[in-house]
Amino acid sequence: MRRILFTLILCVVPASISSASGHAVFHTASFGDGGSVSLSIAEGRPSRYSAFDFDAIITLSEADHGGAVLYRDGGRHQVSVRCAAPAMVRISAVDYPVDVSIPSGGDWKHDLWAALCNAPVS
Repeated sequence: MRRILFTLILCVVPASISSASGHAVFHTASFGDGGSVSLSIAEGRPSRYSAFDFDAIITLSEADHGGAVLYRDGGRHQVSVRCAAPAMVRISAVDYPVDVSIPSGGDWKHDLWAALCNAPVS
């Protein structure tokens, strides 16, 4: 049942927050010149690893102060996310703990965890 719920969440998340590229933006960092870098969920699915809940592909894009895309990373960066304690994001076989008590916007790993693990389900 849990896997079914996670699959439904993965269908809802990309539809709920979208960028010009059609990917679900989960974190944006702004810079003093008005530019920004956005991280997006390009793909997501239940994890193939038993210790994690989701596997996702994330992408990166840079925009100028007017929102025009200056750079779109062609890479597809695979991550795995564990929702339950201890919350965690795995990147390239390295596990990074996620402090779930911090507010959104400060740490991209927290924002990725929140986008996947706290997605509203109707």
